[in-house]
Amino acid sequence: MGLSASQARLLSITARLSDNELRSQTITTAKMSLANKTSEASAAYLDALNESELMFATYDADGNKVLQKLTGTSLTEYGILKNQYGIINTDGQIMVSETDATNYLDSATLGEFLEKYGVAEIEDVEKENPAYVDQATLIYGSDWRNWVGGGQGTVGGLIAKEPQQKDFNKIEEVPSTNNEIYQAVISSGGCLGGAVGGSCCYMHVMADLIGPGTHETSDGNTFTIYDGSCGEHGNTWCWNTAQHGVEKFKEITEMLKKGYCSGDVIEGGSETVTTDYGTVTVGGPASDPNMTLWQRCVDLLWEVHNEYTIGSSTGGTAKKESLEKFFYFVEHDLKQAGTELKTVPDVEAWEKAHKEWEEKVAEEIEKLNQIDPVITDQTIVYTDKDQAQWYVNLWHRMNGPSEDKVELDGIENGEHPEHTNGEDEPLDDDAKTPETGLTANGKILWTVLEDGLMNSQEWLKYALDNGYVTLERVNYTEPTEDGSGLANVTWTSIIYSNATDITEQVNEAAITRAEVEYQQTVRDIEAKDKQYDNLLKRLDTEHDALQTEYDSIKSVISKNIERTLKMYS
Repeated sequence: MGLSASQARLLSITARLSDNELRSQTITTAKMSLANKTSEASAAYLDALNESELMFATYDADGNKVLQKLTGTSLTEYGILKNQYGIINTDGQIMVSETDATNYLDSATLGEFLEKYGVAEIEDVEKENPAYVDQATLIYGSDWRNWVGGGQGTVGGLIAKEPQQKDFNKIEEVPSTNNEIYQAVISSGGCLGGAVGGSCCYMHVMADLIGPGTHETSDGNTFTIYDGSCGEHGNTWCWNTAQHGVEKFKEITEMLKKGYCSGDVIEGGSETVTTDYGTVTVGGPASDPNMTLWQRCVDLLWEVHNEYTIGSSTGGTAKKESLEKFFYFVEHDLKQAGTELKTVPDVEAWEKAHKEWEEKVAEEIEKLNQIDPVITDQTIVYTDKDQAQWYVNLWHRMNGPSEDKVELDGIENGEHPEHTNGEDEPLDDDAKTPETGLTANGKILWTVLEDGLMNSQEWLKYALDNGYVTLERVNYTEPTEDGSGLANVTWTSIIYSNATDITEQVNEAAITRAEVEYQQTVRDIEAKDKQYDNLLKRLDTEHDALQTEYDSIKSVISKNIERTLKMYS
């Protein structure tokens, strides 16, 4: 082989060696990629082994437990012996199916809503107008039917409140005919009788009333009445106390301190009074009605304490003016010190109240005459009470407590009721539009969950696990009125993992599918790896042959070059 041919062959072999090395590197890289795919397949298989699914337990008509995949549909559609749940989003709205949303929007009342599910029918019935009943009861009481029928019944309501004369009697305070203080002073044989007869000092009477001790007059003078004596006179204290007892007059003294003077004025300046103790002249200025009887007695005793007795047979020195003041005190102040209560009819007040009552009755009767006694109302007749209860609960969760569709400002909420009593007011309390229908953040109480997601087990589990939705369950409370067959309920939040009819179990289908996929992937990887090994072996064999040929040609070229150089040397 010539030098040039050998060189060309050497270059060709060198190129093929480089190509083989590149192909080997590529196959080696591919084998490493197969190793990564093996790891990925293993991880996917392990994930499947850990995968679980949520199941919902219900019961058939025979009471047998039935497990089904937990989806929005299985959770919220009606079923016998099944708890009722609602899916609630983060805005507090219940997420309902497209069918439930359409039925709600097309219904103005609860009855219409139930009709769409075939569980109830609406019938028009005549009934007593609640407004009329309320007004008639206000006027006549519970027996109003007899009254409005032209008869008379048990008195009640406004009629029973007719003002009675006895309720308008005044209580007046008048002088008592049994005055204990006055009777003690004038009693036969007492000090006053002796004083009038001239046998003793009339000042003893006032001393008895005041009692022993040092006393101050209203103008600042003081004097003393000693226990067991009558002032400075040395007489025994006193005829009245001897007759009635010291303790009794102590009580009278306390009574004087609580009573006040009469303040009466005697016409003509004086008067003659015939009393049990004699005939006396009464006069003097009127007493101060703001002064207590006790203080008046103190002042009067100080004023006349030097005049001593009344009668002339004992050398009495009492002045006429002083006696008149004394007897005025006895006959006006002491006599009227005791009072009693007396009932006096207040005709004027009763007539005024009775007239006002008559006008009020007439006014309320006029209002009654403006109200229709009977109205036509819609009554719900249930054909399937158990299933109806389900949709009653759903209606109230979507609408609020009213049986009429809630009207919301600025929000399209479907059909609304048209029945009124002519005053744009609902027919009865149950039909009043409540101030509800919105969540706390001002959105309507419901929203649509489109059918694809409603039937997706994976979506619901993901949404529950990540807090995008929560659950509410219906709890039954007190039953409603007899005859309705339905019950009051509350929608109560519940953590889905705490619900006994929602369970989590291994996803056998997912595990089986993942195992098949894993085994198939491993077989594919092993076959591909074996193919790569065969290619590497062929490349190694070819590489060895080319290397041998490369070394031989290189040796030939070296010898040729050596001979050529010797030839020209």
